Amino acid sequence: MKMEQQKLSNEKQEKFMRFISVYENDKDIFNAINKIFLNEKGFHLDPTFSKGVFYKGFPEPELKSDLNPQREDVKESDCRNLDWIKNNSIRSILFDPPFLFRNRKAVNNDVICGRFSYFKTFEDLLEMYGNSLKEFFRIIEIRGFLVFKCQDMTDGSGSRPFFDTHCEVIKMAKDIGFSLQDIGILVKKNKIIRKAKVQGCLRKVHSYYLVFRREA
Repeated sequence: MKMEQQKLSNEKQEKFMRFISVYENDKDIFNAINKIFLNEKGFHLDPTFSKGVFYKGFPEPELKSDLNPQREDVKESDCRNLDWIKNNSIRSILFDPPFLFRNRKAVNNDVICGRFSYFKTFEDLLEMYGNSLKEFFRIIEIRGFLVFKCQDMTDGSGSRPFFDTHCEVIKMAKDIGFSLQDIGILVKKNKIIRKAKVQGCLRKVHSYYLVFRREA
């Protein structure tokens, strides 16, 4: 009898506790967010789509744009000025902007900065994020969702200082009118880690999926 009760209890837990807060790949965290927040409709817009590799194993958004489109079905557009989209017309956005900044040339075989776009300063990065958030607030429908992927930074491989990007994004989004609904964490075990003589901070191998909702 106790074994049957335990089995029923385990089945109930599996039914109602399927999704956790930490994942090792984008697809699984997409599925979790899609089930919980998006009514399984997927993302409506990605304004930094690039080549679409991000969506391996998950449906691509209906609307795709990028500052430098890599595919014919992606509209050329700056995520800070989406004037081709009407006010309050987008049900959900997935935003995966550049997160790196270096006020110098890449040194010491800085593979990450060589592979991805990056800003010169942290202030430049935050300015771009803030202007993008304002534009997203304009186009998202009331009670629509914005999923913002970001990563904290250090000045090099674990060196000081430490920049708490996700905290700054949350502050800016709330000031604009978004409410924070949830936070998911993506951990990359194969993160590129270059050697450093001195380590002043923990090496960051995780990024955040911040789930915001427009309230009014």
